[in-house]
Amino acid sequence: MTLLLSQADVEGLLDLPGAMEATRQALREQAAGAVTAVPPRHIAVPRGALRVVSGALIESQRMGVRLGPAAGFVDATGGDSMIALLWDSESGALLTVMAYPFSRLRTGGTIGVATELLARADSRTVGMIGTGRNALSLLQAACHVRPVERIRVHSRNAERREAFAARAQQALGVPVEATADAAAATREADIVYVATDALAPVLHADWLAPGAFVGSMGRPSEIDPSVYLAAQRIVVGHRKHEEEYFDVGRYPHQLLKLIEAGQLAWSDVHELCDVLVGRAPGRTAPDQLIIFKESQGGFGDIAFADLVYARARERGVGQEWAFYSAAAQPE
Repeated sequence: MTLLLSQADVEGLLDLPGAMEATRQALREQAAGAVTAVPPRHIAVPRGALRVVSGALIESQRMGVRLGPAAGFVDATGGDSMIALLWDSESGALLTVMAYPFSRLRTGGTIGVATELLARADSRTVGMIGTGRNALSLLQAACHVRPVERIRVHSRNAERREAFAARAQQALGVPVEATADAAAATREADIVYVATDALAPVLHADWLAPGAFVGSMGRPSEIDPSVYLAAQRIVVGHRKHEEEYFDVGRYPHQLLKLIEAGQLAWSDVHELCDVLVGRAPGRTAPDQLIIFKESQGGFGDIAFADLVYARARERGVGQEWAFYSAAAQPE
């Protein structure tokens, strides 16, 4: 039987600590070579695109897909309309079809783990460029893993950044200041997050303080090459996801361009899973500039779906459904 889970069913089944632990588990399997990594894809239509994110966790015996409208679509409630399908990778059984309102939480969980591993332990100030749909989850992650005392945020639209600053301050309980100048938001920050859809770089190396940690989760064009060249440590979520980024024709991939030009090599870049398990160095000095580029989902979403499915089973929520009769099963 397949478990159907509506948005109402899955609400409350996953929080930030749970998201970070699911992320760590996925990273451990990645470090063990026990994941199937498939870079996200967009299926373009005139209005926007269908986003397809998939992968498998071999040790957990789970495979699946998350999909739903991407750019250009907003559902009637103004939120996400993503769904996830999860299969048992040994038996092939379809375990669940669920509403998947966890995209922002997945990003926050990944950035939270990266911040925990790579930012200085005494980080107290955060600079944020971009105030879109993922921004608050990143700031929540920073406050969860570091003693944050002050946040500055910047985006191009004055009205939106002021409204976001007020909303974030209420949610986080720390002062959040909106600034019209991106450099002013980042120059004194211990942690800098960038989450934009900018076609050109919005963060430059001379805007960063010594020892800053930079977390980038927007388009690969948002970070100026100077940041990568100045960094003492470059970390990504998954190399294959970067090499096969689906929209590189539209959004210049600054890291790949540097590697292709011979200014950096893949040997200069580590995967977050290797830092987690101690196979690659994290921060080894307080003045190191470290950048993490989030690689946009995949098997990490499968870890989330598996955790939500397990918790739904434990709590007895959802509806059992027989999609296939015994006679219809393939031989």
